[in-house]
Amino acid sequence: MTHPYSGHLSSERLSECILGQPSPDARRHLQDCPACRAELGNFREALGEFRGAVRCWSEEQAQAALAVPARPSESRSWMAAHQFAMALLLAAVCILGSFIWHGGENAPASDAVLLNQVDAQVSRTVPSSMEPLTKLVAQE
Repeated sequence: MTHPYSGHLSSERLSECILGQPSPDARRHLQDCPACRAELGNFREALGEFRGAVRCWSEEQAQAALAVPARPSESRSWMAAHQFAMALLLAAVCILGSFIWHGGENAPASDAVLLNQVDAQVSRTVPSSMEPLTKLVAQE
């Protein structure tokens, strides 16, 4: 229970007190010994300061991570992909409108093939040129 040379609580017994699991003998000793109470209080205060410093540091790290702006090249490529998709969608609408306007029953088979190709391109989530990048990001 006590340190063999000084009569005070050993570091193991003080650790038990910090953890909230002191033995009855350690509790009695803390009541009677101002030096051990002071050491226990100092240790608790140091732990509290450490906990506060860790919380402050982690909040700063989280705010810094959220404040990182997107790289201009990434935002431009994302915008270019959206513009390309919109252009394909507009082309599909024009082709489909022309198909309906001129009577779909008499349209040649090549128009149907072209329409299927445009539909396949429009239904893609990203342009084919960006697929390797999306696969790489999905793997991480």
